[in-house]
Order: sequence, then structure tokens, then C-alpha cells
Amino acid sequence: MLPDPESTSRTQGIQVIARAAAILRVVCAAPDGMSLGQIAAATGLARSTVQRIVEALEQEYLVQAGQGGVRPGWGLRRLGDLPGPGVAAELRAPLFQLFKTTRETVDLSTLASTEVLFLDRFLSDQRLRAVPAVGVQYPAYTMAIGKALLSLRTNKEIESLYGKGALERLTPRSLRSVTALIEDVERIRAGGFAYDLEEHAMGACAVGLPILHAGEQLFGVSVVMPTDRFESHRERVEAALRRCADECAQRLASTSAR
Repeated sequence: MLPDPESTSRTQGIQVIARAAAILRVVCAAPDGMSLGQIAAATGLARSTVQRIVEALEQEYLVQAGQGGVRPGWGLRRLGDLPGPGVAAELRAPLFQLFKTTRETVDLSTLASTEVLFLDRFLSDQRLRAVPAVGVQYPAYTMAIGKALLSLRTNKEIESLYGKGALERLTPRSLRSVTALIEDVERIRAGGFAYDLEEHAMGACAVGLPILHAGEQLFGVSVVMPTDRFESHRERVEAALRRCADECAQRLASTSAR
């Protein structure tokens, strides 16, 4: 008897889901990051299979892959936050208000070594929008939210992350040196905004702010938009972003005081 194609397809589909679930379980158990080889060893799956599934999960924002390994993605974090408390859940209301005001992509992030780790995101609903590409690693100093987060570190900590020499540049507008980065960071610490003016990708700009609170973990929020809209929308976006960052700080302070 020939195999039933429908039954075979259903079995294969169930197998893929089971493998993806196994990968997500081990990744969530090691939020600081795992290599593909470590995931393969922990799940008993072939490394090539792990890589294919991780790539698919990253397309759905369920994991985030970078130099620090594979970590839980903001999409998975959002699903996990829905039933109960968490930083992303606590800050979702002001973040959504920022999204409603700007209609641009809004990111909530933290810093993991030299990488930006996205905790939550509202994607722009406009036809022309700016969203960081999946699978591409952007150094924190090339992104507005990365600079905002670095402003919460000391200059010595920044130098320990990147050294004191030239920085890798992703575009002709990326910062050239740690000295230039620290100058940017000092302006943010003095109450200014963090900017990405086509520094991580041509055609995309962003403005960001750190969320100032008494806790140890670092948080920042940013608005990402196409370059064509940046100057005309900048003043309105900055005002909305400032309100959002202030409210996020108040909510975190209230949460820590409970």
C-alpha cells in the first residue's frame, strides 16, 4: 500500500513543531545565549536541522540570533508576558501609545554585552516603514537605542566593550571611533536624544532614549523610521518619545517599590 500523502505531511508537520518546541525550551532555559552546536547537543538534533529551524523561528521573531548566540526573541517574550507580569507587559501601554502617536516602529530593548536585545516591538503599519532586518547583527553603537543603552554605562565600561581604537562601520555614516561614541553618549547623558542617522543601514533613521530608573537592568526605547520622514516628523516623535520614556521610568519605579 502506498503511503497516504496527507498523513505523511501531517506527521512531518508535527515533527517540525516538536523539534521547534524542543529548541525553544532549551533557548528559554539559557537566556544569555546558546550556540547552534550547544542547542544541537541539548536537543539531540543535527546542527543543520537546528540552523534551519532557528532561521525559521527568527523570521517569526521567536528567537534572536547574534554574536552572543541564540536568545529568546521579542515575539516569544510578548507571548510569555501576556498571562502575567513582566517588564514588557508593564511597559506595553506607554509603548503602544507611542506607536499610536507616531505610527512608526517602536522598540523596547536592553543591552547584552555589545548587542541590543529586543524585548518588545510594535511594527509600523505604514506602507513604507523601517524595521531592522532579521538575521543581521548590528553593533549597539550603530543604533539609536544602542547608544541610549550605552549612555547608562560608564566610559570605562564602553571602552572595555569596544577598545579605544576604530569601530567597525556598517555604513559611511557609522561612528568611526570610541572617542566619537563617547561624545555622543555624553550628550545623551546630559538629557539629549540618541540618534541613528543612517548609521546601521542607509534609508533608515531612529531616535532613542534610555529609561532612567533605579533598577540594575538597562532599558531603552526608540522610534525607527525611513529617512524620508525623519526630519519632517522628528519634533513630534521626540516629544512623544520623551513622554513615553518618562512614563516607563515611573512605571518601573512604581513596580520596584511594591
